[in-house]
Amino acid sequence: MLYNVAQLLKAPVGSDQRQSIEGAIDLHDPDATVVAPVTGEVRFQRTNQGILATGTADTTVRLQCVRCLEDFEQPLHVEFSEMFLPTIEVLSGRPMPPVSEEQGFPIDARHHLDLTEMLRQQIILNLPDQPLCREDCAGICPVCGNNRNLNPCNCEVQEDQRWAALTHLALDDMPSEN
Repeated sequence: MLYNVAQLLKAPVGSDQRQSIEGAIDLHDPDATVVAPVTGEVRFQRTNQGILATGTADTTVRLQCVRCLEDFEQPLHVEFSEMFLPTIEVLSGRPMPPVSEEQGFPIDARHHLDLTEMLRQQIILNLPDQPLCREDCAGICPVCGNNRNLNPCNCEVQEDQRWAALTHLALDDMPSEN
């Protein structure tokens, strides 16, 4: 997802361009895989420092459910606003100070702005903490290991004896803090 922004870097502050986004991204994550092209729109706006990229992107990610351990696909919508800074002065060709991660993302020496790494990071940040294949996922039976979404089981979950004393404790018997 490479865009030539040389002309925009020569333009006055406030100038902008709109582009479509389409491409593949590898998340480098064994627990999440992008399974559909990333599509969306981006607006490049010239600032006094570089280029501000704002927009949205959509894709589909394959995740593993934390309850039943089955793989499932989840659509993902990402909104972004990130700064891209030149590494070479566009008019003179002189090198610019190195770009740190805190400042933004670099624009390469040929004035190409690459959205790939920024979008990879945004997708990872927008992944759910506890992915569920569906809200009412029944999970795995702790006794027989059966996926209860596919085949309900009649196993009786035995009470952990270490907690047995707490079952007799009634919340109404608790002293109030008044």
